[in-house]
Amino acid sequence: MILYLSFEELAALGGCAERLLFAHAAAGHGIAAPPQLIADVELFSQRLTGDISISSIEDQRTLHLVVKHLLDRSRGQMDEAVILQHAAAESAVAAYFEYAHVLSVSNRLQAIGEEMAAIVQLMTGDDPDSESGRRFSFPE
Repeated sequence: MILYLSFEELAALGGCAERLLFAHAAAGHGIAAPPQLIADVELFSQRLTGDISISSIEDQRTLHLVVKHLLDRSRGQMDEAVILQHAAAESAVAAYFEYAHVLSVSNRLQAIGEEMAAIVQLMTGDDPDSESGRRFSFPE
């Protein structure tokens, strides 16, 4: 499965990931986010070079958790920009568009996960959380 990303989505995801990793480095380990999430965000940011190939349900779930966390942080930054400045302030509008791009990616990742789960059930007859479901590989 392939998650297709536009230039704007790549920029929004990359910016959110970069800010999260910077905040984690500045705040110390375990304060900004759980260590596993930070490791997943670091791996995710390395994949932001174009469209992302998703090879398993576990990969999709990890990607979706990372993007949901980035979405929550992006929403917080958008809210803060609107509250501290003005809804039409340039930084508030930029924060809105970043949030909207990350939201779009999150929704597509959720749909991909649902599709992958349905394919696993159809092809194996097993639950996607079963051992065979976790081992099921999706070609590009």
